Amino acid sequence: MHRWSFERFRVDRETLTELLERFLAVELWQKTRDPLTDGERSELRRSIGGLRHPVVVEELCALVATHPDAVIRQSVLEGIEPFVATHPAARELVLWLLGDDEDFVVFSAARIAGRNRLGEAYDELVHITGPAEVGLYRSTKPVGIGAAVVSKAMDQILGAEDRAARMECEREYASTGQLPPGTALDEHWDYEPENLPDPVPDGMVRIPASEFVVGIGMDDIVHPLYDTDDAAPRQTRYLPDFLIDRYPVTNRQYDEWAGSETAVEHLLCHPDEPADKDHRRGLAGDARFGPDNPATGVDWFDAYAYLAHLGKRLPTELEWEKAARGESGSLYPWGNEFDPDALRWFGAVFGEARSLEHWRDTLSTFDEKTPAVTTVPVGSFPKNVSPYGVADLVGNCWEWTDTNFVTRDRMQPMISGRPRTEWATADETSVVIRGGAWTSMREQLMTFYRGKDLFTDRHNEIGFRGVIR
Repeated sequence: MHRWSFERFRVDRETLTELLERFLAVELWQKTRDPLTDGERSELRRSIGGLRHPVVVEELCALVATHPDAVIRQSVLEGIEPFVATHPAARELVLWLLGDDEDFVVFSAARIAGRNRLGEAYDELVHITGPAEVGLYRSTKPVGIGAAVVSKAMDQILGAEDRAARMECEREYASTGQLPPGTALDEHWDYEPENLPDPVPDGMVRIPASEFVVGIGMDDIVHPLYDTDDAAPRQTRYLPDFLIDRYPVTNRQYDEWAGSETAVEHLLCHPDEPADKDHRRGLAGDARFGPDNPATGVDWFDAYAYLAHLGKRLPTELEWEKAARGESGSLYPWGNEFDPDALRWFGAVFGEARSLEHWRDTLSTFDEKTPAVTTVPVGSFPKNVSPYGVADLVGNCWEWTDTNFVTRDRMQPMISGRPRTEWATADETSVVIRGGAWTSMREQLMTFYRGKDLFTDRHNEIGFRGVIR
């Protein structure tokens, strides 16, 4: 049972409910109660260790962060240690409890941060003891157990053997802003590669672990009308194994889910999703977007929710680019030469664009009848396949990713309760889209091209596919 699946969510939610009733309910600890026995603490940690679904782990961490009983906070903190490499919520709880009022909770958080080399914790810890240079030759305040525990954790995070070595690491960090290799900062994975489904589920492709080429270099031909500075420089990156859908999600697949009870329950929807959101497609009544065509007319929240209920998520732009380009970084999934017959694009729908203004003027004629054909069924172009066997990665429809266009970090929507005028142009709402669409000129169809859109928009040009990580 994959840790992202809806079935896993149900099982883990039942476990969390049982833990809440027996140990974690706040009202139990608001009045006098016997402390947990060693056996109960072991049972609590064991039950926590069996959790897998990220949403349930996040709920647990949020519940415990402000729990009134320090022993509960410490016990859960110890129980979530195995999750710090794969669950952002577990790392956030460690950071939060570094500021706890109780010494033994802080000590546990610091030791976990040190053992797991949590780079995120470094700036929190340095506030407690100060940098190594301050106390290299003589003792400084604060003194005692806390300073010793925190100093040890800082040594472990930096990979330093002693205070002098740590001082060198801290000077490098102050100069470059980069912690030494091996810290968890920006290097964690939100999955467990060894636990990927095997055999590969129907409709998915395994992308093997390897280095691969992303971006563009000075020798790559770029149309002068398109700003692609954000795709430079050409560089080599690395990703472990992951699974990706062979084709984009179709209207038939999406509509079946959007009309189901699970879509209405919103159990696995993004927590920042607007209340009572209707996930049904805005284009459901337009016959040009047929059942086997890619599911367009859906926003980022729609795609997130659909995939979450299947135990998947949106790909990051690096995952998408590796799946599209292979290890060598080809300009198109099939190679380095553009083939107008290999995909659905502007030229196939309207004819070659003579200029940007001609392109814009042509697209402005779109209405309920023009053009007669928009997207086409997935798999319509056998040549449009990457070296790994992933199809339809360019043309037909853009694809939502899980990457913020501005920061290049994972998307973290935060619009709930805020007026649209405040967030509509904010950095956190700009999502990377990849691949180009039936309305795209050839320069937008290259595998390195980074498009962007507002994550609440439902365009007939943007679809999606899922990954399992």
